[in-house]
Amino acid sequence: MNRLPFLDRRSLIKTAASGAAAALVLPSLSRPSWADETALSVFSPLPPDPAPPGAAKFSEEAFAAWQKANSAKVTYDMVAWPQLHDKMATAFASGEHVWDVVYMSGWVPELAKFLVPFAKNLPKELIDDLPKSSFSTVTWDGQSSGVVFTLSLLTLFYNTELLQKAGFTAPPKTWDELKNVAKECTRDGNYGWVLNYGDPAGIGGTASYWMCFLQQAGGKLYNEDGSPAFNSDAGILALQMMMDLMPYSDPGSISYVGINDATNVMTAGKAAMMMNWPFMWKPANDPASSKIVGKLAGALLPAGPAGSASIDGTDAWTITKTSKNPELATKLIEFYLDKDVQKRQAIDTGWLPIRLSVLSDPDVQKALPNAAVVLEQANHPYDSYVTPDYNEVTVALGTEINKALAGKSSAKDAIAEAANLVAAIVKKRG
Repeated sequence: MNRLPFLDRRSLIKTAASGAAAALVLPSLSRPSWADETALSVFSPLPPDPAPPGAAKFSEEAFAAWQKANSAKVTYDMVAWPQLHDKMATAFASGEHVWDVVYMSGWVPELAKFLVPFAKNLPKELIDDLPKSSFSTVTWDGQSSGVVFTLSLLTLFYNTELLQKAGFTAPPKTWDELKNVAKECTRDGNYGWVLNYGDPAGIGGTASYWMCFLQQAGGKLYNEDGSPAFNSDAGILALQMMMDLMPYSDPGSISYVGINDATNVMTAGKAAMMMNWPFMWKPANDPASSKIVGKLAGALLPAGPAGSASIDGTDAWTITKTSKNPELATKLIEFYLDKDVQKRQAIDTGWLPIRLSVLSDPDVQKALPNAAVVLEQANHPYDSYVTPDYNEVTVALGTEINKALAGKSSAKDAIAEAANLVAAIVKKRG
């Protein structure tokens, strides 16, 4: 089976030890003396994960011009995505770091005490151009300590050829239609559905897929007091929907640990539909690694009783409290979110912009046909329910959900047990 040429990252939003060290990487720009310039250090993922200009290959001339105009010297400390959390958490805990701007992915609530709540000071024109839901994953205790820079929502990816062979001319729009299409597409050695349920935790783990269905069913994860709210008709219905899809799912779904594994089944032409992230669109259309080029299409996630809903990948920029120049750090983040920079980010790297006006740009939508679908998905609710103990919560949830998907528990019993486990975790949170 062909392998896609990128790192699996979404199922790794957790606190697993990595033990790897990072190296200081400077942008490859020819510059004069830095003597009179202010230094800024940015902690970032390595490309092809979402990296800023000067680290990834886009907007390099604009980045050089911004540094010159602001008398700034920006350096990047970049590590592979799976190593980011642990290096960051260790550095914050020890007080031994020099970063001004730090990439976050679902970790703002956990690390909020080390961050500046700067988002409220961003220009109104910029804030008004961002989806309101995008601030939910960077806000804790009423303080918004980051700004998301790529709109990364789960949407429906589907194989038009397999749907047509099964007699469908359009993707499913409701849960009932989804189950029917998945059933009819399960034939000739192919399956109607594929996902990765082998890892319970994180954004991109089993629990997070259930969170999509939970919102589509009209449910929520927590009550206002922080106690679990999901041991409800909506919570049970969401899990039952996932269970109903299992007979039409690739059998490996129960053990696939990352989105790459599931996407490889899709791009091999062996599955008709899946939930997937926007960053997968570009490699999934690469003739060198995909057998479904020209057959791949996208759509809104099918609606449950309460409508369509998704979750967010939560890629954000934050500013540390130890930054010696938070004002300049804020200006750098504003540059990262400049319309022209966001446009080049999308077209040159495949990471969609967070700015709604740029998502609507005809050039962006021509280069990335899934941009219009993601923009439409953003009009519907999406909440990743990120908390300081998100990893522990999603392990508890995902483990019980996986048992039910494997036929070892009923939806009702699995949700009840998960609620008991999460209640104990929330109680420790205080």
